[in-house]
Amino acid sequence: MIAILALAATGVARADDSADVARRGEASFRAHCVQCHGENADGRGPLAGRFRPPPANLRKSVKTDDYKSQIITRGGKAMGRSEVMPAWGLELTPAEIRGLVTYLRKIAAND
Repeated sequence: MIAILALAATGVARADDSADVARRGEASFRAHCVQCHGENADGRGPLAGRFRPPPANLRKSVKTDDYKSQIITRGGKAMGRSEVMPAWGLELTPAEIRGLVTYLRKIAAND
């Protein structure tokens, strides 16, 4: 019985941790990504009209979490995508990048 309660408590803690990671990811998104990808992550940010190709609609992305982590870290050019997408790996910590990916997964799941 005690082991079952311990496992249940661990699961709750992990769910709470995941929600906290997503909240931090949303804050990073708002600070670094909104200008191009938009408030709704739909690729319609205030600067989006300046770019060809336009920023990706992140709500509809079918890319893996690993791919998203890599493009955030390395930038678009390194991934064979838009040269305008900056490499955030020197500015954001690995934890912040994980948070962004968690947030992107969460909003894509809500569509």
